[in-house]
Amino acid sequence: MDGKYTLSVYVAAPGTPLLDGGTSAAGHVYYDIAHESDRKSFGFAPIKHGVIAGPGKIYDTDAEQYQKPFYKRTMEISREQYDKLNEFGSSPDSHGFSMQYNGASNSCIDFTWGALNHAGLHRTNVIFMQDRDYEGSLKPLSNESFIRSIRAPFPGSELNKEDHNLMPDRTLLQRFISEEDLPPNDRQILESVRIKVSEIDRQHGRSFDQTSERISTSLMTLAKENGMQRVDHVVLSAATAEAAAGHRMFVVEGALDDPSHSRASMLTTSAAERSSEDNYAKLEQISNDVRQREVAQQADQQEQVTRDAATMRMS
Repeated sequence: MDGKYTLSVYVAAPGTPLLDGGTSAAGHVYYDIAHESDRKSFGFAPIKHGVIAGPGKIYDTDAEQYQKPFYKRTMEISREQYDKLNEFGSSPDSHGFSMQYNGASNSCIDFTWGALNHAGLHRTNVIFMQDRDYEGSLKPLSNESFIRSIRAPFPGSELNKEDHNLMPDRTLLQRFISEEDLPPNDRQILESVRIKVSEIDRQHGRSFDQTSERISTSLMTLAKENGMQRVDHVVLSAATAEAAAGHRMFVVEGALDDPSHSRASMLTTSAAERSSEDNYAKLEQISNDVRQREVAQQADQQEQVTRDAATMRMS
């Protein structure tokens, strides 16, 4: 590279194979910087693999670990930008970034955009203005277009390039995490439920774990089954003469003190035992049923319009 500096930003899809075995559960966004033969990789993830929230750390092997990531953009950058990306990646907490990982609000995506913004590499919005405080889109794959919008520091450089790989094989769960498969409102419901379940965990001295994730997807499916458009509260049942406190979990749409609120409940043990894959399969069936009803309603409406038109012609 003749002494030049480069930045590569990566977007790995859910299901991306890992060098050490297995696949990425939810996808990943990370970056590396290079100068001559020196290359440094930076990515942010929880210390305990698989949790949704908890202490995080910087990983320096992501560029090696993630095999054939879906998207990669490489740009020539200045020495100053190289230094800033290195500074942020090496000590993000010194630049105001929290090392507490949260999949919904402080993830690998927030970390990568924090580094990019620190180096003056910003998303360009629809009116061609640079968004200097952009924190990224919630899902890894939806960040590709925003990464592409970054203005290249050296537009004519031969080092500037983009690479795509095929979408990896994915489980049903990974397909729903992917950008193109999970409806936006469903994702919002899931993230809202996760946050509320995480708060219940915290109140009881627990960390959000795989059981919490199964509970979250179970409650999301419960909400969708009952026609809810959002989940404002997740509540544990009170103790009764027949059962201990928390034997049921409620999802509530609306204010708790509003008699007109919508709510639904299920056994806590059932929510914890049902796998996320089963929940996503059930969610897919619910979505299919809704679409079939909509198609049937449209057909009925069209048939009624045709009958009305025929009646008008006869009269």
